[in-house]
Amino acid sequence: MHEKEIIQLLRDRDERGASELASHYGPMMRYIIAPILPNDQDREECLSEVVMLVWDKIDTYDPRRGK
Repeated sequence: MHEKEIIQLLRDRDERGASELASHYGPMMRYIIAPILPNDQDREECLSEVVMLVWDKIDTYDPRRGK
């Protein structure tokens, strides 16, 4: 799924948006989180919290400011 489609799902408050966000960006986020949080459970919890933060703040996203 393309980035713009994920953003639209999130703006529409469609739960598929959160799932697609985690699927699409999860590997990259895990790569970033791994050196900071060595525990697998902590990493997954952090990833979930990031997805929920994006869900909560999606209305503040401005594509003119970057990805």
